[in-house]
Amino acid sequence: MKTRYPAVEGRFYPGSKKEIENLIAQIESSDHYPEFNKENITTIGAILPHAGHIYSGYQTVPFFKYLQAERITPETIVILNPNHSGLGAPIALDGHSFWNNSSGTLEIDKELGKLIPYPEDSTAHDHEHSCEVIIPFIQYYLSDSDIKILPISMSSRTAIESEELAISIHEAVKKLNRNVLVIASSDFSHFLTPEEGFQRDQHIIDQIAEKSCKGVERVTLKYNIPACGTGPIMTLMAYAGLVSSKYSTEILARGHSGEVSPSSEVVNYISMIFYY
Repeated sequence: MKTRYPAVEGRFYPGSKKEIENLIAQIESSDHYPEFNKENITTIGAILPHAGHIYSGYQTVPFFKYLQAERITPETIVILNPNHSGLGAPIALDGHSFWNNSSGTLEIDKELGKLIPYPEDSTAHDHEHSCEVIIPFIQYYLSDSDIKILPISMSSRTAIESEELAISIHEAVKKLNRNVLVIASSDFSHFLTPEEGFQRDQHIIDQIAEKSCKGVERVTLKYNIPACGTGPIMTLMAYAGLVSSKYSTEILARGHSGEVSPSSEVVNYISMIFYY
């Protein structure tokens, strides 16, 4: 039973449970964004950012506040995250059984993972931050639930590969009748002016609204959009379409690093919920 210990704790988020909780509470109390409030819907998942909590926590908190308020407690949260290092398999499950940080330990859903026909390769996960930084929010907002996680790292960024992965996840979920949420971890445009980043990112947002994975791939290349998680985003889109062809999306929060640390070049953060 191998445990993955944090790689970026103390850098991307605080190094103790009390400090983590205080920072999340501080971000929540800022009340930057209106609460998402819809009745009689089923939540499929969300796009969430993965920068340091002090920067992108404002866009992450609204989704978890919604889950907490609606008492949505999945059995497993599948976290699709980009692979910034390029180490390991192009699409990789994690070989660990548990993920640990100062807030506690979460178990990997190995039963679900075994039904998804991609390799376990911990080298893709060991030093990657884009899944790890989301874990403290799960622990903070859903602490009363015995939730497991299933991290899946992606360096591949094509629509075809994303759609194939989505099919595999969907078939595994159906076979086990598992209650899951799927999170696509992604920051959007990097190191552009706020205006230029907004304009470029909007091309991806428009293709998400059109439910076109190929469109996301196409505009990312055409407009040279420096978003790091398009593979996870397309996988979530394809998965949502398999759950319900009538799925909808809504932006929960949209901002950038310059709102926290003023700069002419910023990183853009968007959270978006998928539901039907």
